[in-house]
Amino acid sequence: MVAGYLIIGLSGNLYIGSVIVGVCYGSQWSLMPTITSEIFGVKHMGTIFNIITAANPIGSYIFSVQVIGKIYDKEAQERGGLCHGLHCFMLSYFIFAAVCAFGVLFSFVLFLRTRRFYASILQRRLKHLQG
Repeated sequence: MVAGYLIIGLSGNLYIGSVIVGVCYGSQWSLMPTITSEIFGVKHMGTIFNIITAANPIGSYIFSVQVIGKIYDKEAQERGGLCHGLHCFMLSYFIFAAVCAFGVLFSFVLFLRTRRFYASILQRRLKHLQG
């Protein structure tokens, strides 16, 4: 998604960047239930999955209204109240890319810190299935 937002932020690449962001966003929604059930199990999956998915509307509000809206208003104010073109939203896409990059970095650090723990859980599950 980082690449998609960076590509959109560059001139003339809206369609390519939109496809990349769309594929990544769709992948997130199709992988999230599987990852949730693998990490937390299926006993309370509905509740846990709904809590996790609440991040999307909360993040959408924060970024759409609080961040992007204020950036657009500032750009429009500098141009007489109306703003057209890439310059109105370029900073917004770079902010999205930075937030996504932070998420990737955070996920990688979390992976490194928890891989032994989840490997031991997997080993216990395999032993339980074998006998």
